[in-house]
Amino acid sequence: MRKKAAAQSDRTDPKQNKSLAIRMVLKTMPKAKASEVAAGVKKEFGHEVSQNMIYMVKTKKNIARAGRAKGRVGAPSRTGMSSATQWVEAIQLAKQLLKSAGSVENATALINAVGS
Repeated sequence: MRKKAAAQSDRTDPKQNKSLAIRMVLKTMPKAKASEVAAGVKKEFGHEVSQNMIYMVKTKKNIARAGRAKGRVGAPSRTGMSSATQWVEAIQLAKQLLKSAGSVENATALINAVGS
């Protein structure tokens, strides 16, 4: 015999979705402690939620807000130098420039003149 398909929970109903209930309470009480949020969720939606779950929801919200990119491992750097050896070579060249220019001001003037 075939079993009936389990009724899917409504993800948009905070009475059936604990995380959504926590997010809704956090909107009304953004500076509240986890214990206060848990009490608010219990009072408003009837869910027993742990403080760990509240911290998890807050963390996920902060990650999304920060806009941390997923899967951007190995993205090119802004400087164009992607390895430690390139940085070491650049530092050595900068030392040579300072030695030949005589001072930081002269080296800066040379760099500005070349960059223009």
